[in-house]
Amino acid sequence: MIDKNAKLCHMFDPLQSERNYAAIESSVRKEMEHVLDLEGKLDYKKIDWCKQQDGSSCGIWCIAVLEMIVAGASWNDTIYRLQPYLRMHYLYKVISVLTKPVGGE
Repeated sequence: MIDKNAKLCHMFDPLQSERNYAAIESSVRKEMEHVLDLEGKLDYKKIDWCKQQDGSSCGIWCIAVLEMIVAGASWNDTIYRLQPYLRMHYLYKVISVLTKPVGGE
């Protein structure tokens, strides 16, 4: 997530891989800094307080971490136990968006 006002890019890799973080930073520097008129002005911050603990929950944690950053919420390791709830919560959100009529229908 890029906070343009704070000139800060929050980077999150659910696996906490240094290689992935390097790729994220390189991609943002190459593609997004120019688009946002922030070339050489962004600071990069790794989100290291959440690590995926299985082989299938990466998407859940990406959405949850994004929501927490936007809301200014703090992490607590007991949140890992909410994974089944978060899966259903996000599924219901997607279903509600997909079943909502488009335009004036």
